[in-house]
Amino acid sequence: MQLIFPVLPDRLASGQLAQSFFPDADDIRGMQFAAQTIQGLELRGFDVEGCRFSGCRFVSCRLEGFRFRDVLFESCDLSNAQLPDSAFSRVAFRNCKISGAAFSGTLFRDTAFSHTIAPYANFLGSRWKNCLWQSSDFSESFFAEARFSAMALEECRLAKADFSRARLEPTDFRSSDISGIRWDPSQLKGCTISYEQAVELALAAGIRVAY
Repeated sequence: MQLIFPVLPDRLASGQLAQSFFPDADDIRGMQFAAQTIQGLELRGFDVEGCRFSGCRFVSCRLEGFRFRDVLFESCDLSNAQLPDSAFSRVAFRNCKISGAAFSGTLFRDTAFSHTIAPYANFLGSRWKNCLWQSSDFSESFFAEARFSAMALEECRLAKADFSRARLEPTDFRSSDISGIRWDPSQLKGCTISYEQAVELALAAGIRVAY
């Protein structure tokens, strides 16, 4: 899998979240935002392109139908934020918190989550193509009816996540914690799991395993 990371301009203008994210503002391009907090924001249908967010917090925000392209989030907190029906293309989340955030119906393409804390996040009906999850925690998150294509997982925690009716193309789960995941074994056709994981899945299905 060849993942495309954000392509940022050589120079980014410093911006203020409160001045850039408001109903009558233009789309946001070529900006950097550092150590800022915005609260209670409700916006729909913005384009955010070629931007870096470092140490920013989005508190009780709803950003519906946003389109992020070539964007880097570093050490940001989007916990409990709502970003339904949005699109992320060539986006990277590094050392971020998105616990309880809602991304239902959202498209992720060429997007990486690295060292990101994301338990209880809602990805209902989301679509993923050519994405990377690396050393991140998605435990007890909701991926029902999501569709995955060309995914790479490296040492992630997916314990008790819900993948009901999700469509999984061949994926290697061996380095990740999949204990207690909700899915049908038939969804794993073509996927790779370890012997220990296979035994755990068999036991969860009520199959006696003899050693």
